[in-house]
Amino acid sequence: MKTARLLKAMQGTHRTADQLFHQGNYQGSIECFNKALEIYKSLSEYQLVDCGRFEASIYAGLSAAYGRLGKHLESFASANKALVFYDQFGDNYPADTGRWLMAQVNQGTALAALGCLAQAIEALQLAKQIFTNKGLDAAQNDQWLEMVDGNITAIYTQMKKNK
Repeated sequence: MKTARLLKAMQGTHRTADQLFHQGNYQGSIECFNKALEIYKSLSEYQLVDCGRFEASIYAGLSAAYGRLGKHLESFASANKALVFYDQFGDNYPADTGRWLMAQVNQGTALAALGCLAQAIEALQLAKQIFTNKGLDAAQNDQWLEMVDGNITAIYTQMKKNK
């Protein structure tokens, strides 16, 4: 019974973190994602189904919230933690492709902000490949693609200025 309550609390806290993020309350979102992560870690792995999937989702959300607050190193670290799972198992969870994409884009954005421009371009190009390889409808995702292309262009511009 305790496990069921904890799982419900973990999932509810995750939903609240997502809601706060979409409301622009990034600090509140981070706090809720971290609380969900704390609950997750308090449960032993044998009690969880798709435990890596849930953890990756939390880290993808954290990477986005940290990025919005300009905490680029934290965003990068969280994106990397999410990508450890998604790069290996993401194809098994097509419903999570958006989270996978978010983590990939946040990794690239954080790298650019940290001055690792060539690696940022590489990460963002990989995000574009996710659109193509996963059969996502590019017409429905024009905003994402425009944002990724805009970031790549800005990074190339910055690289030229740095030379």
